[in-house]
Amino acid sequence: MGIAAVFFVLAISSLEIFHLHAWVLPTMIVLTLINAVIGGIIVNQGEKREKVKSYPKTLVLTIWVLCSLALLLYAFVFPFLNVYSFSALPVMVSVTAGIAVFMTGVIYELAYIRWLSSAWWISAILMAVIQNQYRFLIIIAAIIIGWILPGVILNRQYKNRSK
Repeated sequence: MGIAAVFFVLAISSLEIFHLHAWVLPTMIVLTLINAVIGGIIVNQGEKREKVKSYPKTLVLTIWVLCSLALLLYAFVFPFLNVYSFSALPVMVSVTAGIAVFMTGVIYELAYIRWLSSAWWISAILMAVIQNQYRFLIIIAAIIIGWILPGVILNRQYKNRSK
């Protein structure tokens, strides 16, 4: 999902850089739907293979679903109600993703995930201060450090433990 998020950011940022603003919202909607389908498939495949679902995994999944719902509100409801402009969206996404990653580290009792989650909050601060068309590079760095890297490490630990 982290790799899909990088593609999402690259697609939206490219449209903005090339001043194709009319395509940003439709692209966001399509990519969000695609990511939701991919996420659902990944979660459902994992649940079919498991005989027993652990309580920590249930908590983590619940946190990620709730944070994802918040992200949908941030992206598709609040800007249209003039609560804030779209430029605030990456900052809010970073804060919320940081919460989800941090809580994943808390629940699984993994300090390195809690530390890696700080990439999200650092990126939120940087994007709030830096207001140019290249700030998408900051959120891509946050996705890599604060989402893909923890996922790779967690998957590696899970595979080593199952052996």
